[in-house]
Amino acid sequence: MRIEKIKIQNFRAIKDIEFNFGENINVFVGVNGVGKSTTLDGLAISLSWLINRIQRPNISGRHIPELSIRTNKKKSSIEINILDSKTDFTWKLIKTVKGYSSKEKSNLQDASKLASNYSDFKDKNNSLPVIVYYPVDRNVDTISPDIKGKDTIYVLDVYENALGGNANFQSFFEWFRIQDDIRNEKLQSRSKWMQQNSNWIKKRVKKLIDTLYINRSLTKQSYNKRLIQFLNQEYFYEDPRYLFHELIKLIEDTKFISEKNIRHILHDIEYFFHKMSLLSDSKLDNIKGLEGFPFHILDKIIETFHRYYEKEEIQTNFILFTWETLLFALLLSFWWISNKGKQEIENLFKELAPIKSQNLKNKEWHLNTKEIVRDLNRILKNEFDRIKEVSIHNGKELQYTIKAIEQFIPEYTNLRITRIPSLQMLIDKKGVTLRLDQLSDGEKNIIALVGDIARRLSIANSYAKNPLNGAGIIIIDEIDLHLHPSWQRMIIPRLTTVFPNCQFIVSTHSPQILGHIKPENIFLLKYSKSGISYSKPIQSYGMNTDRLLEDLMNVDARSKDIKEELQKLFETIQDNNLEIAKEKIKELQILMNGNIAELVKANVLIKRKEIIGK
Repeated sequence: MRIEKIKIQNFRAIKDIEFNFGENINVFVGVNGVGKSTTLDGLAISLSWLINRIQRPNISGRHIPELSIRTNKKKSSIEINILDSKTDFTWKLIKTVKGYSSKEKSNLQDASKLASNYSDFKDKNNSLPVIVYYPVDRNVDTISPDIKGKDTIYVLDVYENALGGNANFQSFFEWFRIQDDIRNEKLQSRSKWMQQNSNWIKKRVKKLIDTLYINRSLTKQSYNKRLIQFLNQEYFYEDPRYLFHELIKLIEDTKFISEKNIRHILHDIEYFFHKMSLLSDSKLDNIKGLEGFPFHILDKIIETFHRYYEKEEIQTNFILFTWETLLFALLLSFWWISNKGKQEIENLFKELAPIKSQNLKNKEWHLNTKEIVRDLNRILKNEFDRIKEVSIHNGKELQYTIKAIEQFIPEYTNLRITRIPSLQMLIDKKGVTLRLDQLSDGEKNIIALVGDIARRLSIANSYAKNPLNGAGIIIIDEIDLHLHPSWQRMIIPRLTTVFPNCQFIVSTHSPQILGHIKPENIFLLKYSKSGISYSKPIQSYGMNTDRLLEDLMNVDARSKDIKEELQKLFETIQDNNLEIAKEKIKELQILMNGNIAELVKANVLIKRKEIIGK
């Protein structure tokens, strides 16, 4: 697959422009504010409809923000054309200002068709294209292979955070840690996970209890003291059964809930934990599939909701408390699933929350909540499939990710995790072992960038002989970010070598990068009163930096003062004031600490004039 073209109208500073892309590499060049990031953002918005629908049919992608409609215009549009298997797929997004109605509407049918094709291809061939955007605010702020519980656990989805607006590479480091754990058979137990995530659990418990506090049986001071004592019991974080048993006891002791039927639901939830513990014995690797899961208990809990929450005397905070408690119980029971799976469960409960319906007798709400168990089955099946894939390939994704980094920058080898004396990421730089956080920003960012592309390709093509040969669209804003000029020179050639079947669309301010790009692959953007336009350079590949700066980027290769002094020098020689010119050459040699090509040329001209007398 590859992007053939994109047409953008009235989007931010862009009035009307169309770009036709090359198969492998496409580079945008221009001064700040000329539309490079705007174009890349437009691509990301369009592609979001494809990757979202590959994951789930008919789900929406990102819309054009109303604030991005060009000033004094009524509507904005982005149209993208993708070529896949010799077939064109085109979809168009339309956004109008509030109060304006346009006859032309968004047409996203081809996004759905192409997404369906990829979903079918994945089912048959276990392969997907990689689509990812690295915006300019990407950065490696901190490097921690520690798994931060709710934030990113088992990030195995190739499209997870693929087109996010605030990209950082923490998910790459956490994924690397998890892969290393799997490779070394060090999957953690549930009790260990609860202890590591005790702060998240405490916040969740406090939020639950706060929904019940109505200043009845305890003063606020007594309540806070009791809650702190409760949350500080360390043994609660060994098993959710302990936590929920004591939580229900606290609620009963403080008489927060007197309603018998609500207490009955809480005890059903506690029993659910008991059955889950018998099933898994707190170890993920004992859970092989959905067989034996106590979903019948969840059915019973949902039925209890339907029977008792129709009673008008049930207070709103009790309804919210029990609904959120059930959600919390599921998140703790399925502690081992990915962040994507947890978020899907959260979204499911948020969507069906009875408190939103304002009418608990609503038949549609009853029917939807009866489908919760079905949706949980779907989510868990996807999670088992992910875990199965990792187990089958025995760390293959990790091996190819490390291989890609070493192939890209050969002087950096053996990226790895160490756990003694503390959890750290190490790498060997020219034979010297360093912590990853000891490297420069440029080193860290290039390792994270290459590693993240490689891991996405490895996940998307896990059955391929060489996953790095997988197809993809990689968008990178300011590809030269933090890089030394020597690395700027090599980054494009090495990206296209390590990832040969990916289409790269990037922006840059670096002449070093342009010297390795054929002119037909460069877009020289410029701004005028009539809008943003572009041209193609006549020459670029192999040109020296001075010529690239002056011819392509319209930037003087030297400072303005030196350029003016050199111009005066040659005018002096032209006027045959040779002695003055010689003194000027000496001054410039001292100022510039030696000769430059222009001074050598000036000396040659002076000697020629002295010999021939002209």
